[in-house]
Amino acid sequence: MKKRNVFSRKTRLNNNSKRRLLLKRVHQKVMIRRQQFQQTELLESFSEAS
Repeated sequence: MKKRNVFSRKTRLNNNSKRRLLLKRVHQKVMIRRQQFQQTELLESFSEAS
């Protein structure tokens, strides 16, 4: 029984690390999109000003 418990803990840890990696990847995509949006907004505001 104890061995099973340790095994489940190990898999839980593994799942958490996988989840963290996924979250990081998604977050990176969001940040890139945000940067692109800000850059296009800046360009548009500059073209309107001039």
